Amino acid sequence: MLHGEAVWCCIGQIRKWLAGQGVGARERRGVGRVGHESWVASDPPFAGRFRPRERRRCCTSAAPPKGGRSQRIDPCGKARGAPEWALGAPSVTNARLALALLAALAPLARRRWQPWPESGEAPALDLLAAAAPGFHAALHVWWYVAPAAAVFLAGSVVLALWRVWGPGGSWQPAGRLPPWPAEDPEEPLLVIGERHHPVETGPAPHPGWLTLPAAGLFTGVAVVGAVGSGKTAACMRPFARQLFGWQAGTERAMGGLVLEVKGDFCRQVREVLDDAGRVEDYVELGLGGEWSWNPLDAPGMDSYSLAYQIASLQNQLFGKGKEPFWQQAATNLVRWILELKRVEGGWVTLRDVYRLVLDDALLANSIEAAAQRVQERRLPRCVLAAWALPALPDGIRAWDWREGDDGSVWTAGSAERIAELREAGAEFGLAGGEADPGHAAERVDSIARWFASDWMALDVKLRSSIKEGIAVFLGLFEDPDVGRTFCPPEAGAEGPGGPRALPPMRALIEGGSVLALNMPPKNAALARICGTFLKTAWLQAALERPADMARAEHVGKWWRPAVFLCDEYQMFATVGEDDPSGDEKAFALTRQARVIPIVATQSLTSLKAATRGGDAWKVLLQALRTRVFLSLSDADSARQASDACGRVERMKASYSVSESGGRGGLSLAGRLSGAGGGVGASKSYKAEREALFEPGVFQRLDLCQAIVQPFDGRASLPARRVYLKPHFLPRELPYFEARRQGRL
Repeated sequence: MLHGEAVWCCIGQIRKWLAGQGVGARERRGVGRVGHESWVASDPPFAGRFRPRERRRCCTSAAPPKGGRSQRIDPCGKARGAPEWALGAPSVTNARLALALLAALAPLARRRWQPWPESGEAPALDLLAAAAPGFHAALHVWWYVAPAAAVFLAGSVVLALWRVWGPGGSWQPAGRLPPWPAEDPEEPLLVIGERHHPVETGPAPHPGWLTLPAAGLFTGVAVVGAVGSGKTAACMRPFARQLFGWQAGTERAMGGLVLEVKGDFCRQVREVLDDAGRVEDYVELGLGGEWSWNPLDAPGMDSYSLAYQIASLQNQLFGKGKEPFWQQAATNLVRWILELKRVEGGWVTLRDVYRLVLDDALLANSIEAAAQRVQERRLPRCVLAAWALPALPDGIRAWDWREGDDGSVWTAGSAERIAELREAGAEFGLAGGEADPGHAAERVDSIARWFASDWMALDVKLRSSIKEGIAVFLGLFEDPDVGRTFCPPEAGAEGPGGPRALPPMRALIEGGSVLALNMPPKNAALARICGTFLKTAWLQAALERPADMARAEHVGKWWRPAVFLCDEYQMFATVGEDDPSGDEKAFALTRQARVIPIVATQSLTSLKAATRGGDAWKVLLQALRTRVFLSLSDADSARQASDACGRVERMKASYSVSESGGRGGLSLAGRLSGAGGGVGASKSYKAEREALFEPGVFQRLDLCQAIVQPFDGRASLPARRVYLKPHFLPRELPYFEARRQGRL
């Protein structure tokens, strides 16, 4: 019994030792958390030097697979569904405890089945006991300890090999990347890059992947990096490859909108789609291309909404004045012109608006002609045979007679005309007038009233100022090449060899088409205007999806995701501030619409300049929850990026030196003297909050290195270093190995 109690006491002490209870007496915790690691600060003289110890905590949840248990996925892409004993520090402790129990049972087993020889059974041992009793006693002890040592050593080797090479093991050979995260058939997953040490630069012995689940993707990604930092090669193209390649060849393949100004990214997206077998989904809109699009072709929007959108876009691109009158006047002018063109036939282009804005006489004639046509449609028609018309008086023949479908002619009737035809003895008939379901007559009366009482009542100089502000904006569409693409005739009226009308934006999104705007870089103003029009129309169509998702007939329907990819985003960024338009308002709703916005800009300073200063750029940036900061060239952007990554507590050492002296005096020789003096020095440590990444770190980042602040759809994760994977490197090649080979 005493022997058993001693064994269990020994086991308890071993268990405490294995669980690390003694470590707390020599080290103290408490510096805070950085990235996904907990940090331990040793006592002086090593205080302030930190050792990372991986904290095994899952960050995002994934839906449980059918027929299996749920998995936990961390940002490095590891599935946390393996048995507990295969992963994690507690499982290692349990395995060592079991090994200690087996080692403790080994002496008992030897005593039971192979005990120490009794006196007289082994003459050599009896002789050894007489000659060297101490050595004999040691050999007696070793007889029972040897099996325990053998079991413990052999078990430790097996456990170490199992952790490295066994199934479900969490460790990889030094420097080797784990397999690329498997594609989820239900929701997309984006791999941003390699995960090494979260703060320090250098390769980790066991790297991983930093991934974003679908819930984080739908909240947007902002990529910020200076020229030549790898935005396109290491972010935009690899991201496009992953997203457009997801579920390629199925009805779940996602569509998107691609905007750029350099002229090469559209070609790269086409290559990505070609590699994925989706080249037929690529639709390119550009000058001289096979597609045309009318920005004003929006039957679901009323004239005022379209006019307000044009005026807001004008303010965002060219600046907003202090007086609201100018935007109000421009909106009113464009609104009534759009209303007039819709009464005439419904089809209106920016070129039509531009021409009517410039010429008041043309606008007046158009209003008069529209009123006459509406009146003619409502009056009865006087119809007679075409052969009878030459016999009538000249005054009657001068009326506006029109040919009918059955060889007859007709003209708009009135009481006076009917009376004249009867006096001339003409044989004619009356046909009923058209109904007015759209209240065209009332709309024309409103337009005429505005023109006479409002527009023409303004001073000539004031009217010129209003018209000039709009003409500068819309004058670009007078160019024949631009008009051919963005001011086309109505669908079905295209001439031979002309571009085809682009399908509706909603049809492109639901059909999985990838729409790309490829404009010549030599005309940046035109590219910005057309790109902003296209972006606004595409996002508005995408944001109509939540209302359709809520309908009863669509409950349970799976909606394919869509991607908004914009390189050099500072060229197309718009903010609404107090207006109902603006990218920040659209990006805030993309999660419900299942839209993934990914934008890349050169710096935060350029984004601030594009949004006309102020704090509007901050509102825009906060709508994109995941931020990828590559190398930054200006100090302002680096400082703002450092502030965005937050602060942590770190131990800082401080030194103090003190000197003391006793009674002093002056000798006859002129020398100073003293007694009882001394010098002392002390060193203390204090926790101070400082930036996780100093501004200079962002300016010193190498090619394809980034500091990422991820958002997994539930919480913002701590910022960390990430090493991006350019499209021209194999996925299995680690970043630092590529640097060593000279491939980066």
